[in-house]
Amino acid sequence: MRAVIDTNIFIAGLLNLEGGAAKIINHFKDNIFELVITHEVFDEYLRVIHLFDNDIPPNKSEELLELIFEKAVKLESSSPEGICKDPDDEKFLSAAISGKAKYIVTKNKKDFPHNLSAVKIANVREFLNKLEG
Repeated sequence: MRAVIDTNIFIAGLLNLEGGAAKIINHFKDNIFELVITHEVFDEYLRVIHLFDNDIPPNKSEELLELIFEKAVKLESSSPEGICKDPDDEKFLSAAISGKAKYIVTKNKKDFPHNLSAVKIANVREFLNKLEG
């Protein structure tokens, strides 16, 4: 199964290594799902994750970014315009649609359209329930 993970999930997983978001990172490491990214998505991961370097355990940021770079399905972007309430989220929706991802996992479900037939917008718990059945 393919999924797009919003940056806020990775931040939460790095800040709390025992929480649900960290479990999502571990499931990605263990090939339980495929992460779909575009260049724009990865650039946001780089920029935002490094803003939290002082709060994240040493080397964890780089380990995650290297893992994403090595294992994620990388696509060219083709951003839809004006679909998300937050324009910064358009890149995640674009990646999900282009990469045929079943899920976008985010802490900001309200910012994404809920009438999408091909992509489900899920929070951490909903996605973990799907992965862990």
